[in-house]
Amino acid sequence: MRRVRVTSAALAVCLAGGSASVLAFMPSATLAAQPPAVTTAAALGQCPTNPLPLPPEAVARAADQARIQAPFLYRGFGPAVVELSARAAFAGPRGAEVKVQCGKVVFERTVVVDLLFPKMLPSASLSQAVVFLSRFSTGYQVWEQAH
Repeated sequence: MRRVRVTSAALAVCLAGGSASVLAFMPSATLAAQPPAVTTAAALGQCPTNPLPLPPEAVARAADQARIQAPFLYRGFGPAVVELSARAAFAGPRGAEVKVQCGKVVFERTVVVDLLFPKMLPSASLSQAVVFLSRFSTGYQVWEQAH
């Protein structure tokens, strides 16, 4: 009888410990619902410190990434549509803004993307946005929301 109690107690301790370890490493619902944090050299609102050179497909890849990041940058605006994307050198005044703000190297390694938020129409000011992206070792990232 004593052996059964000791065995039962030991089994209960093992099960309790196993359950606690599973709960300790399981993400809570609020953590699972949040987008993963991206570690990159791009800090929003600051000139990037080490952008990589842009390959030939950079404009398309940066436009895709801008569209993906837009709902997190502009909460409540709905999905974004890319209206225009170009290397900073071919982006007119917005491209010149990059050169003045961050210098020639960043200027040569930045893509300017114009976004449209159909949900915010007919408001011209709320339905349009411009973001600057560069390529890093982790991929393309928005580093500036132009105002």
